[in-house]
Amino acid sequence: MQFERLGQHSHSDITTLFTHVFSDSEGANAGLQIGALTDQMQRECNTDELMPFIAHQQGTLFAAVFFSQLYFKHPSKVKAMILSPMAVASSQQGKGIGQGLIHFALNDLKAYGVDFVVTYGDPKFYSKTGFEPMSDQQLIPPFALSFPHGWQAVSLTGKALSELVGEISCVAPLNQAEYW
Repeated sequence: MQFERLGQHSHSDITTLFTHVFSDSEGANAGLQIGALTDQMQRECNTDELMPFIAHQQGTLFAAVFFSQLYFKHPSKVKAMILSPMAVASSQQGKGIGQGLIHFALNDLKAYGVDFVVTYGDPKFYSKTGFEPMSDQQLIPPFALSFPHGWQAVSLTGKALSELVGEISCVAPLNQAEYW
């Protein structure tokens, strides 16, 4: 399995992967919604705002994950990104591909100078890659969370999670209430 920052695969391949994975797991409407989100993120975000990573083998795309810039309402000395969304091909889930891709990406982001990565997802999965629960009162998301137990963060530099505080917003495509 090869992991890399987005390179040889086209944006449409990435969008198709997300559409299929979310359709399989959460229904056709969710698949179309997340597919549209990933398409919009790829078209509208610049390279400073969005860092996608993929897992592939012999030309076949197996997984993709997007990391995008977080913006603090008040100036902050930390650089943080959010992991969202992520997809592993339905037939490849449970094989460690997603965890491997996240570990690869976190190492790359650390080298890029990112202090923290935040995500909003399944704690059982993300805890396997070092994410820890985060209070939505400490790091205040753009919208009220429908399941606050999914708010998590990981330090890439050894800084304490207590340094990750304040109100945040994110890139425009992800900064929509329906994703929170």
